[in-house]
Amino acid sequence: MLSEADLKAALGQIAPISIHGPFSRCVAFQYLVLKPGPASHAGKPKPLWGLGSATSGARFTPRGGFQSVYLATDPITALAEVAGVFVHPQVPAVTLQTQPWVIMTVRGILRSVLDLTDADIMAKLGSNRQELTGPWRLAGAGTAHAPTQILGRVCFESGRFDAIRYFSSKNSPTGVCVAVFPDRLTGGAFIEVFDPNGDLVQRIP
Repeated sequence: MLSEADLKAALGQIAPISIHGPFSRCVAFQYLVLKPGPASHAGKPKPLWGLGSATSGARFTPRGGFQSVYLATDPITALAEVAGVFVHPQVPAVTLQTQPWVIMTVRGILRSVLDLTDADIMAKLGSNRQELTGPWRLAGAGTAHAPTQILGRVCFESGRFDAIRYFSSKNSPTGVCVAVFPDRLTGGAFIEVFDPNGDLVQRIP
């Protein structure tokens, strides 16, 4: 990955692309259940809550950073990413003992996306698929942020991008994910949960 200063310069020369949903999102059931007591969040569940990644850190989100909503372009990739299940075309699927998950469809239009599935763009950033899909926690061990988190922060701070599209680390080689910056959704860009029953409705902005 390029240095932070060089990343800023490189991103200024990369043209964003527009992509449309539907996307998929997988959220642990426990975060969608409103529990009684002072710790419960007010109102309806927020399936597009973006502070979880900022609180704990994520691939393109430094801990204590900006809101990010992580999506996938298909439900299998969405589940694999959060449940830690590796999907391989030559290995049969198995049932794992895991907490309950909710997979939802997210409609949306993203108008300014940094496309890291484009090999030319990866090269311009001095990166490669291995670095972008590798274990980011290990990559950032002993340093303030992992290289992908620095890229995410510089991308967010540039104000030129509302999302990052990238290859999944858990559903290779075809899985694709999208990290959305809710605070950068302008000009008609949006994401919203599709729920005809009205139980998990949320739209940003």
